[in-house]
Amino acid sequence: MIVNETIQNYLSKIIINTSVFSLALFGIHKYVQHFFFSEIKLFHPIYSIYLFLFVSLILLFYILIKSALKKPDTIFTTFAVGSFVKSVVAILFFLPLLKTKSENLNHTVFNFFIPYFLFLFFEIHQIIKLFKTLNSKEK
Repeated sequence: MIVNETIQNYLSKIIINTSVFSLALFGIHKYVQHFFFSEIKLFHPIYSIYLFLFVSLILLFYILIKSALKKPDTIFTTFAVGSFVKSVVAILFFLPLLKTKSENLNHTVFNFFIPYFLFLFFEIHQIIKLFKTLNSKEK
């Protein structure tokens, strides 16, 4: 029971932080896209990119928190494996784009990977906070 409450507590903090981060980044991205690149047709709409990144981050942290509560030493290994799986899923996300001819391939790739890496930096920041929190609870 205590473990479930702890998971919910950590996960709710992650969801709130990720929601604020995602909405702010999405707003900036949408603004830049609308005012500077509005004539370019994207293969994946911006909202689908952010939805993918948001859901994958939440799933990754759910797995991370669950495994870290059992074995706190494995948090970074779990993160590395989860990030690898997320990268494979990102490639699958782009597979239809690679099979079709697109005039705006570079723009579409940049529209995905710039937020992808910003989310990755955010994940690293959040995992360090989680690791510090779990270590302080252990002592």
